[in-house]
Amino acid sequence: MHSGKNHEHCDHHNSHQRLGNIRFAFILNFGFSLIEFVGGAWIGSMAIMANAIHDLGDSVSLGMAWGLEHFSNRARDRQFNFGYRRFSLLSALFSGLVISIGSLVIIFESVERFRQPRGTPSGIVVSTLAFLGLVVNGLAAWRLSHGGTQNEKMLTWHSVGDMMGWGSVLLGGIVMALFEVAWLDPLLAIGLATVVLFNVIRYLKQTAYLFLQGRPTSFDEDLFVRETLAIRGIEKIDNLAVWSLDGRTNILTARIHLHSLRDPLDIERAKTEVREIANRHGAMATLETCLANEIHVGES
Repeated sequence: MHSGKNHEHCDHHNSHQRLGNIRFAFILNFGFSLIEFVGGAWIGSMAIMANAIHDLGDSVSLGMAWGLEHFSNRARDRQFNFGYRRFSLLSALFSGLVISIGSLVIIFESVERFRQPRGTPSGIVVSTLAFLGLVVNGLAAWRLSHGGTQNEKMLTWHSVGDMMGWGSVLLGGIVMALFEVAWLDPLLAIGLATVVLFNVIRYLKQTAYLFLQGRPTSFDEDLFVRETLAIRGIEKIDNLAVWSLDGRTNILTARIHLHSLRDPLDIERAKTEVREIANRHGAMATLETCLANEIHVGES
C-alpha cells in the first residue's frame, strides 16, 4: 500500500513536470513568433516570415499539447478504463500534422519568392533574430528533453530542428550582411522547412504506430519470456501482448501456466515476480493464470 502511494505521488510529480515543460515551451514560442512577424515584415525577409508562420504553428501545437496533456492526467473511469493518457498521443499526432502542413506552405511560398524576387533583406536584422531564435528554441528543447512521453519527444525534436534551422539562417544573415544575395533568403526557408518536414514525418510514423497499439520497440519480448520462464513453477507463458499508453507507460497482458503449483501463496509469489520483471521492462502487467485443474483465474 505504501509503495502504491509512492507510485501515485511520483506519477503526479511527473505529470506536473510534463505540463510545466510544455507550458514553458508554449510561452517562449508564442512570444517569439510575434517578434518574428514584426521583424520579418519590417525587413521583408521570407526566411524570417517563414519561421514566424512555422513558430506560430508550433505555438498552436504546443497550446493544444498543453491542454491535451492536462486532460490526459485524469484518473481512469468507466468510459476510459486505462485513463486518459492516450490523449497525449493524440496531441502528438495533431502537432505533427500541423507542423507538416506549415512546412509545406513555407516551401510553396518560398518557391514563389524565387519567381518574384524582392531584393535582399537586412542581414544584420536577420542575424539578430536568428540568434534569438537559437536561444529561444534551445531553452524550449532543453526543458522538453526532460520528458519521456511521445508527445514531448515529438516537440523536443522539433525544437532541435528549429535550432538547426536558425543556425543556417544566422549564417545566411551574415552572408546577406556582406553581400547582396537575394536568392539566399528563400533558399534558407526551403531548406529549413524540408529538414523539419522530413524528421517530423518520421516521428509521425512512430506516433501513429503507438497510437494503433503497436508493440513498443523498447520492449524486448525474448528477454522478458526468458526471465519469466526462469521463475520457479512457471512452465509456459502465452497470450503475451504489450502496447503503450503514451510512449512512456506500457501495458502488458499475458497468461502464465502454473500447473505444478498448488499452494496459493506460491501462485501469488510467481505472479508477483512476473509483475516485477514486467516493471523492470517498463510495463504494468495484468496476468491470467492457468492452473493444473485448467481453471483460468483472471488477475487485474
